[in-house]
Amino acid sequence: MSFDNFRRIIDELGAYLYRVDLHNWGEPLLNDEIYRMISYARAMNIEVRVSSNLNVIDQVKAEKLVKSGLDVLIVSLDGASQETYMQYRVGGRFDKVLNSIKMVTEIKKELSTSKPFIIWQFLVMRHNEHEISKAKDLARELAVDQVNLFAIHCDMGREIFWDDKTRLEKTAKWLPRNEKFCIYDLATGMRKNRPKTCNFLWVQSAINWNGSVSPCCALYDEKYDFGNAFDVSFKNVWNNDKYRQARKIVRTKKTNKSGLQNACSYCVKNGFI
Repeated sequence: MSFDNFRRIIDELGAYLYRVDLHNWGEPLLNDEIYRMISYARAMNIEVRVSSNLNVIDQVKAEKLVKSGLDVLIVSLDGASQETYMQYRVGGRFDKVLNSIKMVTEIKKELSTSKPFIIWQFLVMRHNEHEISKAKDLARELAVDQVNLFAIHCDMGREIFWDDKTRLEKTAKWLPRNEKFCIYDLATGMRKNRPKTCNFLWVQSAINWNGSVSPCCALYDEKYDFGNAFDVSFKNVWNNDKYRQARKIVRTKKTNKSGLQNACSYCVKNGFI
């Protein structure tokens, strides 16, 4: 996404936004204009978060990131060694991520700032669950502010189109042995703590790099998007027929054959909510 297109969105919606997440599909720090985007949103008192694998950052970019005013930096780091990390983050370099975190924390110290708040996001899987304690120790050494342990779900771009049984089958080899970190009840094959509803359609939206608007962050295929914020105003997309139909489907938890053209129907049909 270009800075100009980002500015269009913020100028239209800034008065209504309290937070912007500059990530979803892809690595956000590949966009050289992201630092300007962060600063522009922060100037409008909007909290900004970025989730990165920190494999493509250097000293210059790290300094720009800290000076941009970024509120939260989420670091995707699933393991405490190269051996475990590379199994899921294929092609990633564990030592590179650690050095990148060090750069950011050292620059924060030099500038006497507490931002960005750094979160180590650790997806717990069978091959890395034994390294949780080691990861926490490393986080303290690196002056990371928080460690978040998350249970892996399944293929994010397809999960709402699968029922519990299929999700479990697709994810089985990755699931941790420690049931504390498993979202499925292995005895029944059902997901634990299923959400009762979804408020995404009322309070959030995902605008992709090309302006295409997804009803939620779990949809990868553009054919399920609800419109384009660059072709018309975002507000026109937000209140169009597709959005209204989706809200009705989620609110009533009822769908029909024609409703399956709307991706939110799959969440209801497959028991995701």
